[in-house]
Amino acid sequence: MAAPDTRQVTLHIGVQKTASTAFHHLLQLNKAALAPRLLVRTPKPGTPAQRMGRAAVDFTLDPSRDRRDHLIAQIEAVRDEIAASRLPALVSHENLPGAMLGNPGVTTLYPMLETLLALYETHLAPFRPRYALYTRDMGAWKKSVYNQAVKTDGYTGTLLDFLAETAACGSWDSLAARMTAALGEDRVAVFALEDEPDPTRPGQQLLRYAGLDDGQIAALAPLKGRSNQSLGPGALEFMRLVNAAGFGPKPRMKVMNLVIGNPSLFASEAPGDETGQ
Repeated sequence: MAAPDTRQVTLHIGVQKTASTAFHHLLQLNKAALAPRLLVRTPKPGTPAQRMGRAAVDFTLDPSRDRRDHLIAQIEAVRDEIAASRLPALVSHENLPGAMLGNPGVTTLYPMLETLLALYETHLAPFRPRYALYTRDMGAWKKSVYNQAVKTDGYTGTLLDFLAETAACGSWDSLAARMTAALGEDRVAVFALEDEPDPTRPGQQLLRYAGLDDGQIAALAPLKGRSNQSLGPGALEFMRLVNAAGFGPKPRMKVMNLVIGNPSLFASEAPGDETGQ
């Protein structure tokens, strides 16, 4: 009888707007250095990990049987990739806790989280992953989430509308308590974005949790520049008005890409939230 596979598997489940995109770029930049030590799976287009995160959001917005089955298929595809390797694994996707605030009907922190965790537990078996998430100052986080919701999710309200709708969204402490209740305290790690020591090497707390030592982390090539930057005030208001005009998804996406790709059109605006996370 084969011995059970006890490799360390870490599931980084976001949350959104806590430097996940920058972290993924760091992993990609250092792919060769990490390859002998850690199996890494991120939202690279066309991969099971990318589809798993997308399916998690879709399922939380519409928990139909078809969407549940699709999500299960993607979880099991990720599990099979881990099983095919001999390395400890890190699966990182900011959408794994489900749809963020600003999506239709979502006004609290990840209302389907427990259901998603149960699916991950069942369909990643026999692996028994540890779970990690990042938090961020709630006020700054909500402003960044609002920016992202307008930019990519078609949100039509103002920032004041958004803050009013999400005033009772819950706290990071309550979110962590829900995870701990579902998984056990020994399998949940919560890291503050503000405690990261170097923005050019994001995710250091997570990498340490996933098994890298300080020397290996310090040896990683740093990032140059920021990614997924928030829209400035003028561009943000323009996109909000586009959303309110009721454009279909495809034309709206074209407008969004034009806005993102042409910041000089809004050069007279004051600097906005440029954390990019």
